[in-house]
Amino acid sequence: MADQVRRRAHVYVAHGGKTNRRQQVDRLVIMVDWMQAQFGLTGLAQIGKRQVIAYWKAHRDLAPTTAYAYWLALKVLWSWLGRAEDPPVPFAK
Repeated sequence: MADQVRRRAHVYVAHGGKTNRRQQVDRLVIMVDWMQAQFGLTGLAQIGKRQVIAYWKAHRDLAPTTAYAYWLALKVLWSWLGRAEDPPVPFAK
């Protein structure tokens, strides 16, 4: 699934701030790899709120700034997938 992220991100990284966009793609790859290992996903379209919430629960030790950076990367993935609403926020109460 990391290859799927990198293929989708090729055009995304080509425009705008290169360093930040590469960091966002790297964060997405980390998250997608974890979700694939935990849930046995085979495609990006299978990623949903359940997987994102499980990721946040498993990574409660992330600093708030880091979690926010991961959430911003998730927003990019959500837009690629055509989702109408934002992904679940980290550590929502």
